[in-house]
Amino acid sequence: MLRKVLSFLSLYLLLVGTALAQSGIVRGQLKSGENNEPLIGATVQIKGTSNAAATDLDGKFNLTNLAPGTYEVIASYLSYEPKTVTGVVVKSNEVTVLNISLGAAATNLQEVVVEGRAIRNSENTLRNMQKKSATVMDGISAEQFSRSGDSDAAAALSRVTGLSVEGSKYVYVRGLGDRYVKTSLNGAEIPGLDPNRNTVQMDLFPSNLLDNLTVSKTFTPDMPGSFSGGFVNITTKDFPDRFTLQFSTSIGVNDQTTFNKNFLTSNKGKTDWLGFDDGTRAVPGEINYEIPFESASSQTVAERIDRATNAFNTEMAPTRNAAPVNHSHSFSLGNQTELFGRQFGYVVGLSYQRAFSYYNNGTFGLWELTSANANELLVESLLDDERGVEDVSLGLLANFSMKFNPNNKIALNVMRNQSGQNSSRYLNGIFPETSGLYGDESRRNIFESRALHYTQRALSSAQLKGEHVLPGFKKSVVDWLASFTLSQQDEPDLRFFANDYFVTGADTAYRIQPAAYTLPARFFRDLDETNLDVKVNVTTPLTVWSGLEAKVKYGAAALRKNRTFRENIYRYRFNNDYNYNGNIADFFAPHHLGVVSRPGDPENEGRYAYGVYLQDGTQRTNNYDGEESVYAGYAMIDLPISKELRVVAGARVETTDIFVESFNRNLAPGELNQVDVLPSVNATYSLTDKMNLRFGVSRTLARPNFREIAPYTSYDFVGEPAFTGNANLKRTQIDNIDARWEWYPELGEFISVSAFFKNFNNPIERSINTLALNNEIFIQNVNNAKVYGLEFEVNKRLSFITPAMKNFLVGANLSLIESRVGISARELEQIRAVRPEAEATRPLFGQSPFVANASLTYQNDPLRLIATANYSVFGDRISAISVGGTPNIYERSRPMMSMVVSKGLGQHFTAKVAVENILNPEYKHSHEFNGQEFIYSAYKLGRTYSVGVTYLVF
Repeated sequence: MLRKVLSFLSLYLLLVGTALAQSGIVRGQLKSGENNEPLIGATVQIKGTSNAAATDLDGKFNLTNLAPGTYEVIASYLSYEPKTVTGVVVKSNEVTVLNISLGAAATNLQEVVVEGRAIRNSENTLRNMQKKSATVMDGISAEQFSRSGDSDAAAALSRVTGLSVEGSKYVYVRGLGDRYVKTSLNGAEIPGLDPNRNTVQMDLFPSNLLDNLTVSKTFTPDMPGSFSGGFVNITTKDFPDRFTLQFSTSIGVNDQTTFNKNFLTSNKGKTDWLGFDDGTRAVPGEINYEIPFESASSQTVAERIDRATNAFNTEMAPTRNAAPVNHSHSFSLGNQTELFGRQFGYVVGLSYQRAFSYYNNGTFGLWELTSANANELLVESLLDDERGVEDVSLGLLANFSMKFNPNNKIALNVMRNQSGQNSSRYLNGIFPETSGLYGDESRRNIFESRALHYTQRALSSAQLKGEHVLPGFKKSVVDWLASFTLSQQDEPDLRFFANDYFVTGADTAYRIQPAAYTLPARFFRDLDETNLDVKVNVTTPLTVWSGLEAKVKYGAAALRKNRTFRENIYRYRFNNDYNYNGNIADFFAPHHLGVVSRPGDPENEGRYAYGVYLQDGTQRTNNYDGEESVYAGYAMIDLPISKELRVVAGARVETTDIFVESFNRNLAPGELNQVDVLPSVNATYSLTDKMNLRFGVSRTLARPNFREIAPYTSYDFVGEPAFTGNANLKRTQIDNIDARWEWYPELGEFISVSAFFKNFNNPIERSINTLALNNEIFIQNVNNAKVYGLEFEVNKRLSFITPAMKNFLVGANLSLIESRVGISARELEQIRAVRPEAEATRPLFGQSPFVANASLTYQNDPLRLIATANYSVFGDRISAISVGGTPNIYERSRPMMSMVVSKGLGQHFTAKVAVENILNPEYKHSHEFNGQEFIYSAYKLGRTYSVGVTYLVF
């Protein structure tokens, strides 16, 4: 009997399991065609069956236990036209993804029938988001930057209208520098890793971990108020509607770096390949006390100096080795399933990149205009520049989301980005400060400087967020977010060694001259910054006239930042009788280090004598702590005046409290305390279903960063200008006016014309004082600046020319920008003392007069072939304001061009070939005077060729 029962149960379970195994799922999202918002509580049903589901707070639905076959799916929602999607194919053990948009109902409800599409086009989704946005918004989707071959967020953003990237890291929007750009990660603010910058280094974010990048160019009160150029939101990959696995790998070569045996490098630690130092560059354990400032004759002091001096390795100059190939790899895995009976989604991604760059064609110069009668600038230094760099980045992303019921969900996002850069540099050339070393003022000696610089950066972010629908309160939606971010930048054992020499016949005389430049030194710098960002928003829908739906939104936010910056400096001093012979290894030979003779030695006169010894040169002034608190509250309304006209209006109040204090208590701390009211009005008029007219007016602001308000002077490299903070900096207020006409002719196509005007009160600018010793960069407010411009964009398929070009898509955008800053009376007086014809105004710091991007794509879906050519260029922009009459330094225009070709191979593989920096332009900063150009810095990076393959299962 028992055997029969067990056999029956086994047969029953087998049949049930077989039935379940043969079933499929239809999963997707229902949105309003009017405003692109998810429709909550709508009904989605398989026609002719009782299999139905209600959409949740994201507008998502899940139809399960469907036998393989072709179905019709009906979507319906109160006040919207029902829609039937035909031809929805369900396969065994697979998920069919179906996203549906419903249009608002007319007087007589009519059912709309469309053909089902199982694959969502992310570029089209982004365009639809742009079309329905309340603000002037641009962006780029994962599909687009994959098509362009962009490896990180910085490269991808350079394709967006009005955007350019400085230093391959920092985003300029509408020509405005990084100060006027705010960056968030999934809506939460994140700190930057560069102590001298006001924004995030965008190359930290590998493109394979991202879904899209959006740039809001106008302000609404639910955004942070500290931007003007643009608010960039980085959206990481969300869990997919079905199981997805992807792996990509590629290798690349650079025509002036790869396999070059002259590549400058240095000895490295065992974990450099992972983007962090293993302790090789750490301060030796023997140096756990303050090294005596001066040498002394006591045995205790002498032993401490000797022990400390010999504790460090003696590598102070680059070595040369052949550079290996560039390579990158990525992996991601995601799915949507059930956990404890609840809908659960996850995505996990890994990314790794290692790249090498090298140039020996560089120039670095410092110049000064000395008088009104000068025909050219006076050279302060003019050096040949050679540099090798190894960049490593490692990224980890994990997203988890659980829906407890249709009205409540929470999500956890964890991200870790680790990067390391090993840079080796050699400079040599004219340095007038070294002239006359040997009693002959007519002699001009050759200066040499070497630097070994390792920088490791880490960004760790954890975000917990929730979304809840309150059915009893007009279906209001409450969303909240708590984000903690730790950013770290460490520069362990930054080493400098400088000297000069003069050749007389067959003899070369070397010397290290402390009066002209810094002694050999080692720097250790650590920057840690934490961000705690908490915000809550409440959105309440309201039905107003003519049945139109409005929304009232209000909320609060708190942002707390804490930064610590520490710097230790150790300098090498040496006995005045000790002669440097040009060989660094000899200079640091064991018999020259530390104590070289003792009181008991026969040749000594009862004292300790030193050769090359270490001195603690740490300056307490250079260490500081900073705190920043920003508390905000806002209220706004999204109001349809009519079916065609939509107005979003409100205001945000932000209180700012910044305090930065140096360890040198004799310096006044940097402080900023302010309360700002930031109003905003954005209006959108729908001329047709495919055409919008937008207008916006708002007030925003820009704050100084910690380093800018920290009142001390530091420098980054021998021969480069020092940087001095300003404790009295004010925040900048910006009044913004924007207008845009936009047209969406067909799916994925876009044409727009925009105009904007910005008025800056107390803009913050970076200046260089050429009258100071070795120059000096400082930060200051100027009274006022004005910026205005036009933007043009087109993304259009070329089938309108001839059907034969239906597979071609052209994208182009152009920004034309004019800016004016009034020069203060005192500064203008200094300038006209040496340049009487100088104008009383100049362009805004960092402002390009134009930014242009263009792309041409060929896409053949049956062949799974995509080929894209990209081009971008920006106009000359000021990179440093010169004080004292010397012309300003400009970053010069350079054209950038790349090509990418990808081809599907079989069902799961895609091959890709790319070439970057095709034109190999010069990266150049320079002065211009009397029709001549005087180089501040210049170099070329060469072309990079790569080939890769992607494996995708879904």
